[in-house]
Amino acid sequence: MAIQKSEAMLLSKRDIRETSCIANFYTKDFGKIRGLIKGVRGRDSKFGLFLQEFARYDIVYYEKNRSDIYMVTQCDLKFVYTDVSESLDKRLKAYYVLELVDKFSPLGEKNHPVYELLIWTLDAIEAAKFIDKAIILFRLKLLEYEGLLPQLDECVCCAKKISRENYFSIRLAGIICDRCRESDLQAMQISKGTIASINMIRKQGLTQLGRATIVRGIAEELQRLLDRFISYHLGEHLRTYDFIKQAQLQGVV
Repeated sequence: MAIQKSEAMLLSKRDIRETSCIANFYTKDFGKIRGLIKGVRGRDSKFGLFLQEFARYDIVYYEKNRSDIYMVTQCDLKFVYTDVSESLDKRLKAYYVLELVDKFSPLGEKNHPVYELLIWTLDAIEAAKFIDKAIILFRLKLLEYEGLLPQLDECVCCAKKISRENYFSIRLAGIICDRCRESDLQAMQISKGTIASINMIRKQGLTQLGRATIVRGIAEELQRLLDRFISYHLGEHLRTYDFIKQAQLQGVV
């Protein structure tokens, strides 16, 4: 069994037995891993009273050849997003970010840009910097880094360059022009400004993302497009996102 060490962000955890849990971590060096942690709960826990959420750790784990659940033997707390834990709005959005990375990321597939994006987004939520814009940027860049964000330069049916009236087809994974509209009547209309914004964001690195400008109308259109696109690829609505929408309607956040 190989021993691995890495910085890691806790994505989710599930308690089992009286003192143990199974946790999903997104590691800096190895992508997402699933680990069994014994003695993590209870009075005699070697990790404290519980595994802190919204936190980064330095972990050590043993890989198993015949199982995708590894044995985590060391889990040292490195950084806690304290302000996230103290605000309902921040908590909900941070949960959504973690859940989306957890759902989209296969086990054992290294993707360093996704790890850096995850940290960048949680840092933005913690500091209360452009939180809603950060969530839009996070979703777009996550789709890009996972290889799911299509090119939006021309119609996927006829290769015609984008014009004034275009539609985004989730099924065909790209833009279709007005003349090819019948190829997917479920496609949603998308403005040239939104297409330009997506193409601009695709070209930007994390150090530039904070300076990206998204006007209100384009932000709303991006939200609708991303909601449908992500639900299509996941085959479900995320519980945290539905809860955020409900909390917003009730005026809680």
